Amino acid sequence: MATTDSAAIAAAVTFKVQANVLATLRAELVFANAEWAEQGDFDQGTDTLLFTSFADLSAATTPLTEGTAPTAVALVMSTVTLGTDQYGNVLGITDVAKVKSPQQIVSIGSEKLSRNALELLDTISRDVIAAGGTPYYAGTGNAARADLASTDIVTVDSLRRMAWQMFKSKIPRAADGYYRILVSPDVAADIAADADFIDAVKYTDRMPLLKNEIGAIAGFRVMSVVNAPTFASTTTVHASIAFGSIKGWGAGELQSLSTYHVAPGGDHNDPIAQSELLGWKVMFGVAVLNNGFYFRFESAASDLTP
Repeated sequence: MATTDSAAIAAAVTFKVQANVLATLRAELVFANAEWAEQGDFDQGTDTLLFTSFADLSAATTPLTEGTAPTAVALVMSTVTLGTDQYGNVLGITDVAKVKSPQQIVSIGSEKLSRNALELLDTISRDVIAAGGTPYYAGTGNAARADLASTDIVTVDSLRRMAWQMFKSKIPRAADGYYRILVSPDVAADIAADADFIDAVKYTDRMPLLKNEIGAIAGFRVMSVVNAPTFASTTTVHASIAFGSIKGWGAGELQSLSTYHVAPGGDHNDPIAQSELLGWKVMFGVAVLNNGFYFRFESAASDLTP
């Protein structure tokens, strides 16, 4: 007679945990979004990933001399090496908790683990990205973070000027003709208050909305993200990340995200089946590939406190 044993149940729980974690990661990653990062694979037996890029050739403005071959030039290659660290977490659930809980505590645990993995990978990516890029400062005459005052908020004029700086730096726009900018809710409120701001619900060209997109202004499609980077200075400095279609940072996994479920009992550490474990781990790394490929717009923001 066929029976469903505990191993089958454990496998089902593991599958559910993994499905929840991966679904959440695919749906909610912002700074660790694979669409915006150059993705790389590690060679077997190594723990580093090498990204390479080649500079464009300078314009050949010197006329040729009749009968004389031009002087050969060399390609200029730059490299960035990306390393990884291992991250993970384990959630313990006791048999008593499962009995007393009025809710499906394993499902709740798997959801919390998925959120935990999401926030960790996104935070790692955010901090690396926010440490790089071409700095651009709000206000007039500001050349460093410490120069910013609480009144130096983002304005349409400053965004327009930065968009032209990005274009001048040869950062290509996305296929829809816009740059993207990731901003904090505080900065988003300042931008949305400008008369030139176009709310996303009022788009007339039926562009598919980007995740967290709130609208467009000065050549940017604006996305408001809760975990946008900030820095402590003479005022709280908000770092808005502006980019186009070229990828300014890279990411790689030496060890893909894996999830685990350890059923109660079965060894000397849990002889009477009192503990159940859920967990995940990944070996992941992020690195800036070229600071010139994206901008970091530093500004203050209006106080949202009522």
